[in-house]
Amino acid sequence: MEVANSSSTNHLPPSLIDIISNAIILDGTLPYLSLSAIFSLARTSRSLRRLLFNTPSVFRYVDLSKCRGAYVPPLTRIDTGGHSWRAERMDENLTEDEFYAGPLRGVLGKLRRMKVLQNVHTLVLDDLASVTVDLIHDIITSTEYNVRLLSIRRCLNVNQSKLQQLLCHVCRPSRPEGTPRLQGIYVFTPPATLSQDFDYIHAFDYNFDTMGVLGYPGALLGAQPSINKSATSRDSEAWYAASGQVISQGHAQRSSWEETLQTCKGIISFDAVSCTHMHADMAPVLHAASREYLTENKPGIPPLATVALGPSGCAGCGRHPYGGPVWGESEIREFPLLWPPPHSGKLVDATRPPPRVAEDGKIVPQRLIVSCTWCLTNRHCDSCHRWWCADCYNPKLSRKLATDLRGLSEAEVGFMPASATKPQPNESDSIKVFNGLCVENCLVGDWMAGAGGGGMWG
Repeated sequence: MEVANSSSTNHLPPSLIDIISNAIILDGTLPYLSLSAIFSLARTSRSLRRLLFNTPSVFRYVDLSKCRGAYVPPLTRIDTGGHSWRAERMDENLTEDEFYAGPLRGVLGKLRRMKVLQNVHTLVLDDLASVTVDLIHDIITSTEYNVRLLSIRRCLNVNQSKLQQLLCHVCRPSRPEGTPRLQGIYVFTPPATLSQDFDYIHAFDYNFDTMGVLGYPGALLGAQPSINKSATSRDSEAWYAASGQVISQGHAQRSSWEETLQTCKGIISFDAVSCTHMHADMAPVLHAASREYLTENKPGIPPLATVALGPSGCAGCGRHPYGGPVWGESEIREFPLLWPPPHSGKLVDATRPPPRVAEDGKIVPQRLIVSCTWCLTNRHCDSCHRWWCADCYNPKLSRKLATDLRGLSEAEVGFMPASATKPQPNESDSIKVFNGLCVENCLVGDWMAGAGGGGMWG
């Protein structure tokens, strides 16, 4: 009987602590668990708590963007006399930044007391009104933090000018050796738009002390990760596809961030890049209006690249901008940060582009082709996002053709003039873009779509 009991004991399945003690299994499980779920799991037994709190990789990625303890209503006014915060009358000597950052500092202080704050390499604070420049200053400069990748997208109480000054200061030539520890910051790309059925009431209804493990996506066997795959794929591929406008900051206007990116170049990466390679390529044939605007506004400082053109190159010859970044051949700091931030906290993983598959199924090096709006004036289709290099299309030689098109009467709009559609002795002389649409495909299709049925020309 005793032998039988011993035999059955030997065939017991491994315990949970035995399974997640395996580093490979633990690292593969962490992306499925929120921070609150990790704390709930740690409360189930002392052995699990000891394992989780003594494993640095567990808290390498921390997302506080939906933490109730860090939440402040975005439109909350400063104390008007008698407003209470955390059951205490508010100190009237508090500054505005101290007031807003109070809840988030409390959450970070709790992580510090648990001795896990130093393990955090990736910190996500999106959409939190409790994020201020003073708090960001502490995260970047204080030895209590070891954050490498920081996301502060759509944080309403962050003063953009002060943030730019802070980043330029920490990247100054006279900075102490080994600083800043921060390698990348997400600030340009907006967070995914909330769906109409988003539960605002319970959006921040969890913290360190509420809800068990089973209340979270990915906690059940066979569940999918808590990361939205479609949103992740869309955000990461936007820079490497013919997506058109990818960021609004600096689109069709100069941005105060341009000097900041130039100062931080090679030190801190952003989820945006400057238009340098395309700018140099298009300089000889830059549109007169674009040249005048760039000459009068911040000459010598490259504008932000806000338009993604895909890896295919020029629609005419397939040529790429000279010196454009190619993954595996160029410095990783020439590439923008992609969403979501990696759990590893490594810059190379944050900038790693999605694989590029050729028509024959082979993996080819990914190429980044982006531009500002001024380089693409009259040479980029706003619909299909094809573009033409300086050799394939010179808009100056097509000015007469554009004048011919504008002079068409409504009765003649159903067809294009022969000078625009027939092959020319010099192909670069023929007009390719008119009213923001390519003549070959999108413009004719747009006109034909509105030719009848009460359409534009019907």
